[in-house]
Amino acid sequence: MRYFKGSIILSFLILLSCNERKNHQMKGMYKIHENISTLPNIAYKTIDSLTLELDIHIPVLKLGEEPWDVLSEQLKPTLIYFHGGGWVEEERTSRFLGLLPYLERGWCVVNVDYRLLDKTNLMGCLDDCNDAINWVLENSLKYKFDPDRLYLSGESAGGHLALLTGMMDQSTRKNVLSNPKDRNIAGIINWYGITDIPQAIKFWNDSSYNKMISDKWEGDLEMYYDLTSPINYVSQHTPPILSIHGDADVNVEIEQSIALHKRLDVEKIKNRLIKVPGKKHGNFSSEELASIFESIWAFLEP
Repeated sequence: MRYFKGSIILSFLILLSCNERKNHQMKGMYKIHENISTLPNIAYKTIDSLTLELDIHIPVLKLGEEPWDVLSEQLKPTLIYFHGGGWVEEERTSRFLGLLPYLERGWCVVNVDYRLLDKTNLMGCLDDCNDAINWVLENSLKYKFDPDRLYLSGESAGGHLALLTGMMDQSTRKNVLSNPKDRNIAGIINWYGITDIPQAIKFWNDSSYNKMISDKWEGDLEMYYDLTSPINYVSQHTPPILSIHGDADVNVEIEQSIALHKRLDVEKIKNRLIKVPGKKHGNFSSEELASIFESIWAFLEP
């Protein structure tokens, strides 16, 4: 009988805990609806008759009447996100759900499209991402983006671009980019991104894919691969970097992240590598994602 009563109490506590968690999740969902407005399809760049767009999601006070939404005066931490897809496919809206945790915390989020390898090379992708950052800085007062709390993120190819854009030093940007404005990146959240292009090419061992990467580059290939490898830009000025990587990833081997974080350790740059046991290219469970985001918030604390 004692066991039976204990089971009832235990079941009640589990049910209560589940309900509290469910209520918290539901409140978070409604909080996003209540406090966030989306401004989609904003053109940030036109090149070769192609218009590149981004979406912004910003905290607001909703009035229910004209002017409908009012921005707060307080500047907000801002995440700029670059989607994955091997630099050859996908687009920004396919990654929207992964941005919800930032919106629940009241961040601004800027979700970016960039040219793919059918239109440019990796340096062109980088140039687009750099121009998206410039757009955010130019519009920081208008949308309450905090230029001192600007974070970059992306997954796979997008992680590569977040790393490369955030780690490339100003002198190199001046030499290779069309609009190399100075800026301060507060941190990079890298989801299983490529850090070393030559090593990745060896790992993939795919001549047709390699041709897509190199096809529109007219200079020296070795220099091209060096320029587009984030691992080559580790220095004392590198911003804090947190990486998330499944240790069974067969698309981007975890050694890419391990090698980067070893160099970050040498330079004594704040960093953390979260290895997700048994997971491949982003197939993380809800429990794993919850734990990962708790680690992200802790890492980003001053």
